[in-house]
Amino acid sequence: MSNGEQGCASPLELFNRIAAQGERVRALKVGQASQFQAFMWK
Repeated sequence: MSNGEQGCASPLELFNRIAAQGERVRALKVGQASQFQAFMWK
C-alpha cells in the first residue's frame, strides 16, 4: 500500500470525519425526538 491511496487518512482527518458523523447523528436524534414528542402530545 502506498501513501497516495485514497483509503489512507491522517488521524486528524479520521477524527474530524467521526466528529462530523456524530454531529449528524445527534441532529437526527433531536429531530426524531421532537417529532415523537409532537406526536405524543396531539
